[in-house]
Amino acid sequence: MAKAASQAVTTKEAAAVPAHIKDYANLDTSGGRGVSTDASDNLVPLIYVLQSNSPQVDANSAQHIEGAKGGSIWLRNLARPLVDGSEGIVFQPCFFYKEWVEWRQRQNGGGFVGRHGWNDKTAADADGPGRPSEAKQAPHPEHKDKMIWVMPSGNEVIETRYHVGYVITDTGPVPYVIPLKSTGHTFSKNWMFSMNQERVNGRPLDSWLSYWRLVTRQRSNAAGKWYMFEAKKEGWAPTAEDVDRGQRLFEAFSTGQKQAAHEDDTAGTDAPTDAM
Repeated sequence: MAKAASQAVTTKEAAAVPAHIKDYANLDTSGGRGVSTDASDNLVPLIYVLQSNSPQVDANSAQHIEGAKGGSIWLRNLARPLVDGSEGIVFQPCFFYKEWVEWRQRQNGGGFVGRHGWNDKTAADADGPGRPSEAKQAPHPEHKDKMIWVMPSGNEVIETRYHVGYVITDTGPVPYVIPLKSTGHTFSKNWMFSMNQERVNGRPLDSWLSYWRLVTRQRSNAAGKWYMFEAKKEGWAPTAEDVDRGQRLFEAFSTGQKQAAHEDDTAGTDAPTDAM
């Protein structure tokens, strides 16, 4: 599922395109007509690490996925969406950004509300870049010793880090976004540190020049246990076409042409609330 075989896939795909399609694609008039370039029509699906208490793992839940278990990697929208966490996925990171995500609190029904951009002009930069200026700290509704950021509406806003890239599957590269909050920040920062060490002749490299294997490991603290990603360098992007593909995804996100799909507050990835 997660082997880096993009060179073979590229060759196979090129051979499968009929000659008359190649000829038409080379015409000056050809250029993606009939396809929307609006960001809202180009939502990139999300990757989650399932936790033991995720509804996708619960056989009695309406959201149950056959074969799901704690530590499974859930690639949303794929025909075969689950990857064993010990095997992991090969990921080509292409873009990174941070936002504050607004959620209805669970006692109010839960659910995604919207995002507040990292460069939002209403942000109170002195208090933390990107956080909405109207958000105020309040006690967590279930854990009074913890504080959360709350909007005047009562919705919670959570700082979230996003890693955008390609999962290299057996059938080709597929674009995905990994959202990380709370305990996921530690993994994200450690991975970013490793990526920043990638250099040639002393010069830092663009992230999409490298492939990484992301597996899941169980973590724990005094409050509980959860699963989180662990990243290890897999190798270099094998062809110039792979490099070009990574740069195109970087540009699509940096210009706003593409954006992440809406998030699911039940899926997992980060520690259960009682382990935060």
